[in-house]
Amino acid sequence: MTSTMDLPTQRDTDSLTTTPDTDIPPSDLDRAAPADAAPDGDTSSSDGEDTALDELSDEDRAALHATWDAEIDTIVRADPHTVLLAQNVRATDAEADEDTTANFKTHGVKTAVNGYRDYDTGAIVVTEGQRRVLNAREAGCTVPVWMKTPPPADERKATIERIVNQFIENEPALRRSLTLADTARALQQLAAFNLKPAGIARKLALGRKGKTYVENVLRAGQSELALKASERYDLDLLQAAVIAEFDEAGDTDTAKELILTARTAPNNFAQLAERKRTERADQQRLAALTEDLTEELTAADVTIFDTSLAGHHGDARSLDRLRPTPEHEPHTELTAEDHASCPGHGAWIETDHHDEQGNQIPVAVYGCADFLAHGHALSYAPASRADFTPAPTSTGIPNDHESSDDEDAAEQADEVAAARAAHAAAELDRRKAAIIRKWVIQNNKDWDASAAPRREWLADLVQRKTAPQGAQMFLALQKAHGGYALRRAFERNHPLAMKLIGLQVGATLADLTAKVAKAPTAGKATLYDLFLTLCAIEADLSRNTWRNPWGSAREYMAAIIGWGYPASDVERKVVDPETEQEVIAAQLGDLPTDPTSDGGTTAEGDEADGAEAPDDADHAEVEDPADDPTAVVDDVDSAGADDQNDTETDHADGDAADGTGPEPVKQDTNVEAELTGPAI
Repeated sequence: MTSTMDLPTQRDTDSLTTTPDTDIPPSDLDRAAPADAAPDGDTSSSDGEDTALDELSDEDRAALHATWDAEIDTIVRADPHTVLLAQNVRATDAEADEDTTANFKTHGVKTAVNGYRDYDTGAIVVTEGQRRVLNAREAGCTVPVWMKTPPPADERKATIERIVNQFIENEPALRRSLTLADTARALQQLAAFNLKPAGIARKLALGRKGKTYVENVLRAGQSELALKASERYDLDLLQAAVIAEFDEAGDTDTAKELILTARTAPNNFAQLAERKRTERADQQRLAALTEDLTEELTAADVTIFDTSLAGHHGDARSLDRLRPTPEHEPHTELTAEDHASCPGHGAWIETDHHDEQGNQIPVAVYGCADFLAHGHALSYAPASRADFTPAPTSTGIPNDHESSDDEDAAEQADEVAAARAAHAAAELDRRKAAIIRKWVIQNNKDWDASAAPRREWLADLVQRKTAPQGAQMFLALQKAHGGYALRRAFERNHPLAMKLIGLQVGATLADLTAKVAKAPTAGKATLYDLFLTLCAIEADLSRNTWRNPWGSAREYMAAIIGWGYPASDVERKVVDPETEQEVIAAQLGDLPTDPTSDGGTTAEGDEADGAEAPDDADHAEVEDPADDPTAVVDDVDSAGADDQNDTETDHADGDAADGTGPEPVKQDTNVEAELTGPAI
């Protein structure tokens, strides 16, 4: 008798790996089958328990077969150690795992496996559900078996049938798991009964990371934006929880930027979230310092210029671009003290400066609101001139003086051209310096933010059972080299490794040694060796690593990337460094870098009055929303991808080109269209 219905089976979430019948994982069908197996598969005695099947009479054997026939299409509970596993298409992850074993210890096996009775031996053979059997063996609980008819005698047909059934059993496309929203609602209902995350995790037997999992689900469930983004863009739980964190804190712009990053550059997600957390605290500190500086300037009767007043072109200029008067020699310094009595004296408050520790700080940059009106001159202007405007030639001169006038005009033109070229070169150097400074500051922030996700990955790595492929060669090369990082870790008793492996504060080297000594297998011992070595190199990394990586740092980053670490863009610079020349070329684009290439004008083709190329080295400008990479998702109800593209085009020669604007997140046009279309 064969059932026409199909019992729901436990979902195996690991990916399916099929191998041909000539190269499949071994089953345990060839082990000694229990000739005295009870008909119902349990450990209780039966009529035929003490009698070998081949010794039974025809009458008794027929009765036993009749009993087994009656099992078909029913559920029997069997000892997982007595059932046999058929060959299986699953080769990868075909073993017990800690989380499932822990769940079975608490709840037992809730979903039956599929199997049949071998009428020649009496053994139960499981065809679908090998992982449930293996975990049940570890958990020490029985396994429910939905008994099927034995396979056909034709080996070819039987094998085809087995492979098809096992494929259907494990194919994720045929199953639908709970959505994050459904999971969140379920856990919220449990939390409503005053169950804490740890208690919920225990009741659900979620394993070692169960508490963290429940916390993340509950956090994600508090944000409608996170839940809908998760469902729409297939974000993982951790991403949804982080997005909810910022959304619930009122920082919706960052939440949307994280959604975009998760879709377009997921390797940068963790690093971006960590950087935003740091920036949130830094902004509070910076706001307080800016308020103090504002009060200080106000008390000193210094006019504070609005950021809409540019200090690098037009009437207003910063003092470092001016000299006291046209009569002063070019490049004569104009100090803030000397300029204090000028009616145009004032200062911009800029917040893009950093102290020696790399902390962002506000700085007062002094300047003049109208340098021409108050008698000053551009620092590079020719002698006796305030700017680069050529002096007018004389009029009404007799003809015999025309040649002399032409010579004077030519000489004057050469003088102005030389001054303009020097001025343009200085401004270009300012731009290059600003680009590099911004590049260093931004990547330093990103590098600092990358440490936490990278070390969390190392902490997870040591929880595995064996070291990843290639670990032995990596270890051999590191030990042969015996670099400074390893020696320092040995001398300091591996402080980072002890922290990441979970030892309590105050643990000693003896505690670490005892833990390593308990490695159950040679593979685990190798994993410990790898972990200690990686932690030693990790502890030696610094802010300078991304910019000037040394040998062991490159080998370390290349190795962990190869072992599955999703390195962010700044971390990948360790393996493939970026040069200052490449950064400058990328920012300047096709703008001329030779100050004389356009006839002596500046890189931006300034007017004759000495208007200068935009430069953020010393002055903050009004931020245009188009320069913000999150502008694409600022208003998901109404903004469009075309608007974003148009805005970027309009500002192609502005802040984004000269390195003064925020570095945009790499975006995908299709994703932008999705994010800016219907409301999330």
